Amino acid sequence: MFCELPQFGRCCFCLPLRRGVLAFGYLNIVFSIFILVVCSLLVHNNVRVVLVYRGVTTIQAELCLTIYCVDTLFNVLLVYGAHKQIVSYLRYFYYYTLSTTIALVVIEILTMIDHYYNLSVYYQIATLTFFFTGLCIHLYLQFLVRSLMYRIDNSGCAHENQLHQFVNGELKVEGKCPSTVVPIENA
Repeated sequence: MFCELPQFGRCCFCLPLRRGVLAFGYLNIVFSIFILVVCSLLVHNNVRVVLVYRGVTTIQAELCLTIYCVDTLFNVLLVYGAHKQIVSYLRYFYYYTLSTTIALVVIEILTMIDHYYNLSVYYQIATLTFFFTGLCIHLYLQFLVRSLMYRIDNSGCAHENQLHQFVNGELKVEGKCPSTVVPIENA
């Protein structure tokens, strides 16, 4: 069975793709650092609360701190790769988000199976709503990064003569710029 993944040309239907990925990256960095500070204060003050990483509620506080530190580093890698248009950095981020998405879905399924009878229905609905919202945003960012990688891989050199490509349909660069004058052979 064959299924094509979507290719996006814009982020949120208004921003150009690269700027949208950068905006998502910066927002993720700010959010990760904020949650990192809050979690570290909670761990330092020995406050026992439920800490959440992208909707998964059964994570220990120290593990949550570690995950948010790694998440911040990969978001910095995303921003740097998008600024400099380095596809390998974007690919590292893409594989990281793909692996964390799969791991979080598995953990959430196991958590719901384990606590099915112990939790109230309202708590389960709220947790699943929060989880699916975070999952949709996470998947949307993955599709945006994948579209950006595809666009950077398939974009040619910006210094080539575009008119020559349009008229002839081919481009042969042999050390100097191709001519824009096309001889008419039918005359």
